[in-house]
Amino acid sequence: MKVNIFTEKLNTKIYGQNTLLYESLESTNKKMIEDLNIGVKLEEGSVYIALVQTSGKGSYGNKWESNNNLGLWFSILVYSPYKKQALSFLPGIALSKCLREKYNVNAHVKWPNDVLVANKKISGTLIQVTPIENRNACIIGTGINLYQTKEDFDLSIRDKATSLYIESNKKIELDIFYKDLISYFEDIYTGEKGLADYFIEYSKMIGKTIKARKDNIEIYAEVKGITEEGYLQVEVDGKLETWISRASLDIDTNY
Repeated sequence: MKVNIFTEKLNTKIYGQNTLLYESLESTNKKMIEDLNIGVKLEEGSVYIALVQTSGKGSYGNKWESNNNLGLWFSILVYSPYKKQALSFLPGIALSKCLREKYNVNAHVKWPNDVLVANKKISGTLIQVTPIENRNACIIGTGINLYQTKEDFDLSIRDKATSLYIESNKKIELDIFYKDLISYFEDIYTGEKGLADYFIEYSKMIGKTIKARKDNIEIYAEVKGITEEGYLQVEVDGKLETWISRASLDIDTNY
């Protein structure tokens, strides 16, 4: 597979125009950070794609099953100063919008950075920031399950994970799907509408009661809203709380 198939007829001005393709990497995030730190010059919107990731990770050190060629595993670079918004929402919003409009799959975003179809996870994002010269480089790593059948998932996650193939019974060419997604990414990031507003549009959480484990205690919370910065506003036992990050939180996907 040649990298030019990912850039030919790519309908973006910036994002994805510089795309590097690797047969196998430990992690696209790790490789991009290493390259930046040794002085490799990468422009805004550069993308690393790995056909296989041998050590893919999700948020908070969780393992992401990407040691296969069954998904789209990639990282995209955004430099500061970027909008004072929740960049963790960006890939999930772009993916949800793309899946709904292009592939008739009713995907929705789960705070802070997952994408679900019904109550099963199809995508997750890990964002890492590294200082480069006088600015920060924000590396947005995303994994999307595309071609898995149910049997491809480990038994431990089989009832919690899904793929585009499972949901649509279609196997979309990797480069076609990638170009669709990056186009949505650029349109959303460079547009006027705020990411928090997009989150409300593409999430099913607002107004719902969710179950979560917070500091190893099971609680129920009613989701009241989202802040511009991406913090979740909830009501727990009649008291309003603002959840800033998912650290010490495990939110159930059934809501």
